[in-house]
This record gives sequence, structure tokens and C-alpha cells, in this order.
Amino acid sequence: MQVLLFRSLVAAAILAVALPQEAAAGTTAALESVNYGAFTQTATYSVANQLGFFIAYGLNVTFLQVPNSTYGYAQLLNGGYDIMTGTIDNAVNFRFNSNDSLTVTGQLDQGPELTVASIPNITSVAQLKGLSLMVDSAVSGYAYILRKVLALYGLHLEDGDYSFQVVGSTITRYADLVAGQLPNGTAVYATILTYPFTSEASVVPVDQRPNILARVSDFIQPFTSSAFTVRNQALSNTTQRALIRTFMAAMYSANQFLADPAQKNCSIAAIANQLNVSTAAATSAYSSAIDPLTGETSSPGSNFTVNRQGLLNVIDVRSQFDGFTEVLAGFNFAEAILPSAGNLIDSSVRDEALNATVQYSPISC
Repeated sequence: MQVLLFRSLVAAAILAVALPQEAAAGTTAALESVNYGAFTQTATYSVANQLGFFIAYGLNVTFLQVPNSTYGYAQLLNGGYDIMTGTIDNAVNFRFNSNDSLTVTGQLDQGPELTVASIPNITSVAQLKGLSLMVDSAVSGYAYILRKVLALYGLHLEDGDYSFQVVGSTITRYADLVAGQLPNGTAVYATILTYPFTSEASVVPVDQRPNILARVSDFIQPFTSSAFTVRNQALSNTTQRALIRTFMAAMYSANQFLADPAQKNCSIAAIANQLNVSTAAATSAYSSAIDPLTGETSSPGSNFTVNRQGLLNVIDVRSQFDGFTEVLAGFNFAEAILPSAGNLIDSSVRDEALNATVQYSPISC
């Protein structure tokens, strides 16, 4: 029963929210539809969805669970998602190694709850030697982070100290970690977790509760993690650009609400309802989301600005493990990550979104 509960988290419960004043005359059919791809339901998304921020901005947002990074970014490029949040390393990889037309429009977080976690009977990083560790992809950003942390403990993938078990996104790996095995019965041992799964793990029954072996923030800081990402051509299309701008404005408003200490209880309730978790787990997740170093309210200026040093650290970690095999020698990463139209980072639609925010107070709070 417990395993089934964790595997069902993909479909979180949706709390009914009364229409705010700004959208009182409309219905769902009158709202603009947004297909939003994401690996996890972040705290900002939970607040926006549960407390009516999307409706206040005239949006009907469909959350589409990303099963793995390869599928997710292919969907973004072919128009399956209007916008997605994913690890910025993926955008760096696909942009610089494959020349894919992806643009990051803003940073959401710096890796809240980014941890190396194991099954209960493994209590140290040293015990991972000789084992297979679950990852989304062997060349994803979190796989490189895992390699970086383990290397500092003297364990090296290239020396055969451990191997990778390609499983899928964090929600899948978390469920498998708690179950202690893959759906086919294959044993699992450890993986890298992120928000909200480290918090959820803290309230799992002791015999299934994952051990936190290391926290990435103890080794790399700052570290830009989740980022709003779109396909390039969407920014030059008036209709699509307006949709992205409105979505980011709604998320920014929800993010500001999340950051307000006076709204703590309301934000915790929104997280608990969206994730269908206990108040204890939601409270822990809330604390992670507002952490000033790693959380969703930690971007420079608290306005989705991409942390330049955090992005450089992402690039540095990937570089340490030959993660830029298709990039020519002498490539100027420092220049390539400067925010500008046509570059990896384009902050212009984010700037427009900040100017498009409206006053909205959730009536359910």
C-alpha cells in the first residue's frame, strides 16, 4: 500500500478554488490554455495552482509530468509544451552540444533539497562502492552532480567504483528508492533527490525511509538548477510570447506570495494539497522552497534572474566530466551565457512579465 501511494504522486489532488474577482465573468473555456511541462510540482506552482493565481491571470494551465529529460526537451522543441521548467544543465547541454533552439527565460531555484539519498541500510557514501545508482540520464546535470560529490569521497565512475542505472525523472526514482526496487524487482541503492522528495522522505516509515548521505549545497554553491525554458521561435511569435509572458507573471506573483512570511500557513496548505502530503512533509518542503541559498525565492533580486555564478558552476561541473564533447576547443562560455536575444539566456520576456503583474489576493486565504 505504501509503495502504491508513492507511485501515485504523479497525479496530485487538485483543490477547488473560487474564481477571483479579475476572472469572475469567465469560465475555464474562456481562459487561455497553457501546456506546462515540469519534472516536479514546485512550491511556486503549488501556490499558483491551488490559490487561483493562474485563473487570476486568465490561464488554464495543464501540468504535464516530464518522465525524463530526453523526452521532455524533445516535447518542448516540437511544441508539446508551451514552457517547461527543468534543470538548466539540460538547456546548456542541448544548446551547446546539439545546437538545439532552446532559450532560458528565467531561473526558478538553486537546487532545493538536492541530496544524495540511499536505501535505509546504506548509511555512508563509502558503502556505494560497487553498486549501481539510479539516474535520469547518464549525461544529465544531476548525474554530473552525483559524480562530482562521489568523486570528493574518492569514488569515480570512470574507475568502475560504481555504475549508473538509467531509470527516469526524480518522481520515479524516489518511488523506486522507497520501494527498494524497480517495478521489475531489480534492487536499487541510491540516487540524487530534489524538492519535494527529500522532505517527503522524512516522513516515510522508518523501514523504508531513505538516508540522506550528502547535501549538494555543502559542496557546490551557488548552483543554478530549475529554469524556465522555451523554444526559441516561441519568443518571436506574438501570440506565444504573450502566453509565456502571462504564465511567468502568474508564477512570479505566486513566488512573491510564497516568499511572504505572513503567508506561510497558506503556502504550506497549498503545498500539502497540491502534493497530497501531510502537513509535516509540506512544512519541510516549504522551508526548503524559501531557503535563501537554494530555494525558489533565492534568485538574484528575487525575480527569476539567472544567477551567473550558479550557471558557471553548472558549466564547470559538466566540463570536469567531459560533458561538452561537441563543443569546439576555445569556446567562450562566459560570453555565450550573457543574457541577450538569441543567446542561451534571454531575460526580455521575464522583464515584460514583471511589468505585467496584477494585484491579486487569494480569497481562500
